[in-house]
Amino acid sequence: MAEEERESRKRRLRENVIFGNTGKKSVEDEGESEEENVKSSLLKKKAVFLPLLFLVFFLAALLFYLFSIRKFTSLSVIWSTSFSDKESSTASFYPFSEGVVKVSKDGASYIGKTGKPLWNQAFEMGEPVVSVNGDFMVIGEENGSKLFILSKEGPVGQGEAPLPIEKLSISAKGVVYALLKEEDGSFITVFSKEGKNLDIAIKSVMSGDGYPIDFSVSKDGEELLVAFSYLDKSALKSRVVFYNFSSLGKNVGANRVVGGFREHFAGKMVGRVHFFNNEESFAAYNGGFSFFSTRVKTSPEEKKNEEIPGMIRMISYNAENLAVLADNTEDKEKGNYRLYLFRKSGEKVFDKAVSFTGTKMEVSADKIFLYQEKNYKVYDFGGRLRYNGETEEGLQYIRAASEINVGGTDLLLCFPNKVERVRVQ
Repeated sequence: MAEEERESRKRRLRENVIFGNTGKKSVEDEGESEEENVKSSLLKKKAVFLPLLFLVFFLAALLFYLFSIRKFTSLSVIWSTSFSDKESSTASFYPFSEGVVKVSKDGASYIGKTGKPLWNQAFEMGEPVVSVNGDFMVIGEENGSKLFILSKEGPVGQGEAPLPIEKLSISAKGVVYALLKEEDGSFITVFSKEGKNLDIAIKSVMSGDGYPIDFSVSKDGEELLVAFSYLDKSALKSRVVFYNFSSLGKNVGANRVVGGFREHFAGKMVGRVHFFNNEESFAAYNGGFSFFSTRVKTSPEEKKNEEIPGMIRMISYNAENLAVLADNTEDKEKGNYRLYLFRKSGEKVFDKAVSFTGTKMEVSADKIFLYQEKNYKVYDFGGRLRYNGETEEGLQYIRAASEINVGGTDLLLCFPNKVERVRVQ
């Protein structure tokens, strides 16, 4: 009996142990199952929420983009500065620093971005010749000898040319190159920003070197690009020549010529040259543009040539870009002209047909303006028409006062008797 009772106790003990383990395992299984249910629920929520969040961000970005490239429809005047009738009768306007300079035969006045005249320079000239580069400008008298050098702070220097002035080009440091007339030709001389005539001259004779049609100085004032017209067996031809007046230029000879191009312009006439900076420049000819690099100062090279099929009507440029308006030779139903924009490297940004009946163009900040006395068009650098403005007064000049942003953009409108800063949005 005792033996059977012991066996019975062992049996009950084993059953209790087994039932206890089984119960513990069931609790763990229930916990794991609940955790899996929570994870599954979170995954389902993420599967719905993440695509929805992406869609919201996408729609917001799309709306922001569409709003940022919208066509502006309203205009408000921020400030207006008026002039007397006497001041405005013969005045012209030029972009300068953050404002404009009004130049007349009686003097010049710099109107800053707030509308206040920041300086005045009095003089008497028959016909002013003006060159602007960054925060420096020079005003000389055509067929005269006087020249005035000014910065955004005011007058810097005054010079006297030994011969009649024909053209001027100023560097971003205030160094002035002047094209002067002679009986048998011309020569280019140099002035410091204080107006001192430096001992530098480039003489040319029409029967030999040719006549300088246009010239441009680099930002640092050490390089000069000149377009010459010359006679070759009674035929008028063109060439461009690069000069270097730094210490590097001394090693190439007394004439400082470091390179030139004429074969590029066979059968063409170069009418305009310009330095964007110290390394990049262009020459405009009847039919297109050649873009040059002087990264190697003593070895200029042509980096790109862009041909324009229609007759070039107008060009405008700033430190980074070149805008071109030419006759439209295709898709004439879309517009009578084609508007082009090129980077300083020669890369074409856009080319599109436009309808326009005006006579002036200006590239400024991130905009291109096509305008005449009664109306103006504002294009962005994507070729989109952003504003079509009208005015009852005679618009003489327009430039950007700010870049385009979501809230609109500011412009400076120059009229014979006033300058206005306006916001279009």
